[in-house]
Parts: sequence; C-alpha cells; structure tokens
Amino acid sequence: MNATSAGFVLPFAIFWSTLDRSLILPLIPSIASDLGAQVSVTAFAITGHALAYALFQIVWGPLSTTWGRVRVLTLSTALAAVANLASALAPDVTLLIVARIASGGAFAATFAAVLTYVGDMLPYAKRPAAMSNLATATALGLAAGTLIAGAAVTWTSWRWVFAAFAVGTAILVPLLARLPDAPTLDETRVIAQAARLFRTPWALLVCGLSLLEGILLIGFFNLLPVALQQAGEAAFVSGAVTAAFGVAVVVVSQLMKLVVGRVRQWVLLATGGSCAVAAMAVLALQISAASVLLGATLMGVGWALAHTTLQTWMTDAAADTRALGMTLFSISLMLGGATGAAFGALAADRHAFGTLFVWAVGGALVFAVGGAVARTRYNVRER
Repeated sequence: MNATSAGFVLPFAIFWSTLDRSLILPLIPSIASDLGAQVSVTAFAITGHALAYALFQIVWGPLSTTWGRVRVLTLSTALAAVANLASALAPDVTLLIVARIASGGAFAATFAAVLTYVGDMLPYAKRPAAMSNLATATALGLAAGTLIAGAAVTWTSWRWVFAAFAVGTAILVPLLARLPDAPTLDETRVIAQAARLFRTPWALLVCGLSLLEGILLIGFFNLLPVALQQAGEAAFVSGAVTAAFGVAVVVVSQLMKLVVGRVRQWVLLATGGSCAVAAMAVLALQISAASVLLGATLMGVGWALAHTTLQTWMTDAAADTRALGMTLFSISLMLGGATGAAFGALAADRHAFGTLFVWAVGGALVFAVGGAVARTRYNVRER
C-alpha cells in the first residue's frame, strides 16, 4: 500500500472507531424499551465502552511497541467486528453491555496506534495538518453515528445498526493489514519507557488537560441525545442536532490548515476552551433542540481548536516515548469520557442535566485558562 492509500486508511480507521462510539448515543432509549431495562442502566453501555476504551490501551500500547502498529490495528479491528456482531445479537441488557465493553476494548488500539504511526512517519512540521485530518475523521464519525443511528432507529431496529457496522468493520481488517510498517523509534523496554515518561512533567500536564477535555467534550456530549429525548424530542431530532458537533469540527479543522502556522498554539487552546465554556453555559440555561444545536456546534469548534493542538503538543512532549506517551494521552482522554458519561447517566436518572452543565462551566474555565497558560510556557523542540 502506498502513502496515498495509507493517508486514506488511517483517517478512515479513526472515523470508524469513533463511529463505534457514537452509534449507540441516540439508541439508548430504544434499546432500554426493547430490552425492558432502565435508561440509566442501559446508558452504562456508553460508560463501559468508554472505560474499556481507556483501560485496554494499557494492553495495546505495549503491544504496539513490541508487535508493531499495523499488526495491532489489524488484530484489534477484527476483534471489534466480532464484538459488534455480539451487540446486534444480545438478548438482554447485560450481554449488550458486555459486548459494548468488548468493542470499546478492541477499538482502544486504534486511536493511539494511528497517532503514534503518524508521529513515527512524519516530521513535526507536517504533523499539524495530519492531526487536522484525524480530527476531521473523528468529527465525521461522531456526526455520522448520531445522525445515521437516529434515523435508522426510526425505520428499523437498533440491532440492524450494529449488524451493519460489524460487516463494515470486517471489511476494514484487510485494508489495515496492507499498511506499510512504521519504523520503531522506541526500542527500550516498556518499564524503562514508563519511568522516563512519568519523569516528563509536560507530558503529564498535557494528559491532565486531555482528561478534562474528555469529561467535557466526550462524556457530556455523549449524553446530549438522551437529554434531548428526555425533553420530549424524537430520536431522529436528537441525532440530527447533535451531529452539528461533527459538522463544526470538519469545517474548523480544515480552516485550521490555513492558519495553523501563523497562530500561536496557546491562542488556539484559549479559543477552543472559551467555546467549551460558552457551550456549557448555553446547555445549563436550557435543554431544547435549539440549545443543543448551538451547544453541540460550540463544542465542535472547541474540540477542533483545542484537541488538535493537544495532540500535536503531546507528540513533541513525549517524543522519546511516543508510543507509550500517545497511549497515556488517549487513556486520559477516554477516562475523562467515561467519567463524564457516568456523571451524565446519573444526571439522566435524576433529570438534572441543568445542574450538570452548571458545574461543567467551571470545568471548562479551568481547561481554557490552564491550557492557554501552560502552552505559553512550553518551548517546542524543533526537529
């Protein structure tokens, strides 16, 4: 496979793994009704998926170093295909949750492996554009997942959504297997890498920011369709308006390519964090189709500006232990997502989304100010 093909397959793998996370978001009420379970219990399929996505990277990260990025991507995607087929066939909510945890654990390999692969293959100057493409792929996955699933459940069963996704995942496996191997830049043992990584304050700080970003822009976002359906909107509407997140990320990520070399990184973080603050404030005031549309759009703009900047920052801050560093970065992000989803499920059970987003305003302020100040103090090591 040549570089052009790899430039398509890698973003598509990110898109597909994100689609796995977003497909279920508008389906929770329908699944709960069909399986005779509470919405708060069924929503644990989201939390469990995010938690497994975070924790299983502890397994995939070292394997990525010893086996190689391509082999790990191929194996994990094959396992995800099986897990999604199990999701489609689940007879009760317990087995559905188990299948979603398995899918999250399998796709846990994708994000960090692809980011590490890009860091291994490209010089620092070319990474921001590549990261923008990956952010766009993530956004398309979020947008397409909520939109497609919200529409599909209106006309067919949620089981067919997972069955179709399982087939698509199986098709992706041989495409990943044909990727060229990346050079191995970190040959030292995992324990030695971990010791060096945990002695790198900047890398740990970026991971802390990633954790907070995950709570705000993954975990809380994941429960927006449920919040909107609790407010009386249909599944299709909830999926359609939350898809604005993806549209915003696509547009802003592509525009960033025009200015990324001329705008300071701390400005991008400050602006992205400010958008997150505004989004949480809008959602704290009211949950409606209009407010969620605006809130999801602002969250998307914030993600495009802040997350792409954090990803690029981490590839440099953990340059000497990149595979493990990007794994820790992704773990932090998804642990944040799982934490946010857990708080969101609790808010759904108590119909307390307004209170949740009031607290989120404070968290977004910390993210915006802390990220901007930290980035001004960091000097990029030119390569």
